Amino acid sequence: MIRFCFVHAFICILFLSCSDNSGSDSPDPSGENDWDIVIASSAHQPGIGNSDGLPNGAPWQLPAGIELVDRPNKPFDPNLNLLHGSLNTFYADVNFINTLDDTVMVDMPSGLIFLYKHEGRTQNGILTSNVQIAVPPSNTDVIADTTTVYIGLGCLNYTKAFPWEENQQDDTQYYPIGKDMYTASVVSNDENINQLLDILDDYSGLRVTQHYNPQEMFDEDYETPEWRMIYALIQEALWKITDGPGLMRGERRELLEALEPYRF
Repeated sequence: MIRFCFVHAFICILFLSCSDNSGSDSPDPSGENDWDIVIASSAHQPGIGNSDGLPNGAPWQLPAGIELVDRPNKPFDPNLNLLHGSLNTFYADVNFINTLDDTVMVDMPSGLIFLYKHEGRTQNGILTSNVQIAVPPSNTDVIADTTTVYIGLGCLNYTKAFPWEENQQDDTQYYPIGKDMYTASVVSNDENINQLLDILDDYSGLRVTQHYNPQEMFDEDYETPEWRMIYALIQEALWKITDGPGLMRGERRELLEALEPYRF
């Protein structure tokens, strides 16, 4: 029930934020219509939309000396310097160990898919921008430690649950974090999703610099903050590709217009 209430609220918020489209269904002189599908649907692909299975793509390669580990008991740290990415429907924690003596730069490419690793039908996530993480040596004379960061993701499955729905712990209940719920897997080779990611690549101003509390959206008088509108619009465009009929020309144009202030 929580899942569907959130989705309906999310869509209503998005529609209220959109500009008046009167006359947008008229063809232009070239004969192109706003309702023409310009990015096709990928709803039939595994791990995307309502389908199960593992998404298609190339395995993500870690640099030499870097390993991924689980830290299920590490409390979520809301320090914004630890948050990376350009979409924030939810976050996944990533924990690195560097076995070398020097800092290693880890590239996390746009299109990297994060798989829900527990039982149940919960969203898979996708990174929508390139991210670089500096991982210092884990074994030092002072202390052996792990580098933990949080990656802001978009959702690939409209009808599946959000990882933060059951967050009740003191460290997670006010944040959209799926702590110890995700494994970074493959870099998507889905042609349709990658068309949307190519659009987003030009807008470095999208980098997420604020947290939001997803539980507030269930308040009767909730109003979406202006800063979150662009992220809602991007997520809706992504869902049209992953679960819907695809993205129409008019919808792509509206997205491009909304993105323009974020071209830094």
